[in-house]
Amino acid sequence: MCCRNCWNLYKRTTSRKMSSFWELLCLGLVECHPYLNQTKLLEYCKSKDIAMVAYAALGSNRGKEWIKKDNPVLLEDPVLNSIAEKHRRTPAQVALHYQLQPSVLALAKSFNKRIQENFQVFDFQLTPEDMKILDGLNRNIRYINDSMLTSYPDYPFFMTCSN
Repeated sequence: MCCRNCWNLYKRTTSRKMSSFWELLCLGLVECHPYLNQTKLLEYCKSKDIAMVAYAALGSNRGKEWIKKDNPVLLEDPVLNSIAEKHRRTPAQVALHYQLQPSVLALAKSFNKRIQENFQVFDFQLTPEDMKILDGLNRNIRYINDSMLTSYPDYPFFMTCSN
């Protein structure tokens, strides 16, 4: 989340905090991509008029020390690549558009020509069938290694939005 001393948003955490604080909240920052689509959390955020912002929307750079090295490379997924070919787009463009179409704001760290490619996600639509297929890629895979945070009292990844 983009507020001091808050780093993620989950239903159980919100119910324990001061309601006036959460009434002011308008933005939830979470890891979100086709392998971790956060559908329940998105529904919850929409029900509370909270904008969801996805980080690691393209998976993540495997060269960083905080990235789990044994995870599959999202942009090499054959299903994602097949949909990208169908729309004459890159896998990254499809992955970003997958976030944007249901009103998730997607952050993508890029450089060089990929920055320009990432902006070319607004001139095509994924079909409902494409969205359903991409939803099927959800594996609850987190790329960001957050093991150092597990002792935090409000560590949210041991729960789901139904808790």
